[in-house]
Amino acid sequence: MPNHHPSARKNFDEIDMLIIQSLQLDASQRLEDVAKLVKLAPSSVHERLRRLRRDGVIRRWTVAVDADALGLNVLAYIGVRATRPCSELLSSLEQIPEIEECHSVAGELSMLLKVRVASTNDLLGISEKLRQIAGIENTETTIVLKTQIERPVPLPLSTKSSSPKQRTRD
Repeated sequence: MPNHHPSARKNFDEIDMLIIQSLQLDASQRLEDVAKLVKLAPSSVHERLRRLRRDGVIRRWTVAVDADALGLNVLAYIGVRATRPCSELLSSLEQIPEIEECHSVAGELSMLLKVRVASTNDLLGISEKLRQIAGIENTETTIVLKTQIERPVPLPLSTKSSSPKQRTRD
């Protein structure tokens, strides 16, 4: 079971952070290239990556996909007001594959959902499905017109001069 305890942070050093930051920018890099960047042997980088995975810092390896290229042109956030605890709604929400993220939030809303669909008509269908779930009393939808900034989780580095160079996309 991964260690998600805050004290696990003590086991990280700047090299770990540089490895993670470099892979956030381009996870398809060869291990040898990452090793050169941090001035370690590839086997040492591999062992650090195994430890970071085991400790739950690296949760999964994934690919960033262009949603528009797949015809998923509508990104929206749906605020949910519920009369039941969020934990009781999760199994119903997990049945809706268009929900990319589900966050329990403080304030007037109970949850905030990130959804991606092909059309506004599909978005309407998601809203209707949500309102049919027992305990969801109201939804409020905000459609994203354009994503202005999207970046990986920022990492605390002690010196900026040691951070890896950003790669440009072709």
